[in-house]
Amino acid sequence: MDGFVPLIIALIAVGVILYLSYLFSRYLAVGAARINKSKYIKIVDRVVLGQDRMLLITMIGEKYYLIGSSAQSIHILTELDGKDIAATTFQETLPAGNSFKSTLKRFQR
Repeated sequence: MDGFVPLIIALIAVGVILYLSYLFSRYLAVGAARINKSKYIKIVDRVVLGQDRMLLITMIGEKYYLIGSSAQSIHILTELDGKDIAATTFQETLPAGNSFKSTLKRFQR
């Protein structure tokens, strides 16, 4: 019975340390998000092409750019038209009761 009380105290201490670590990590995440937030540059979309390669659509001011990024370099590939980006967003959801096959047939050309 003498070893039981210190064990309970140790378990409570570990629980408190874990909880405080959780709160501190949330605090750090909010601070990092505040630092990384940009006023003039936004990443609209990204596609990962490989371990260290990706394509990004960024909005800088009022213009959109397609950017290629790798571990060694970053290149602006082309300027995009903002109207085309807004038109290509896919917001449609599957209606209830439709099968995957019937939905796929709607999008085939």
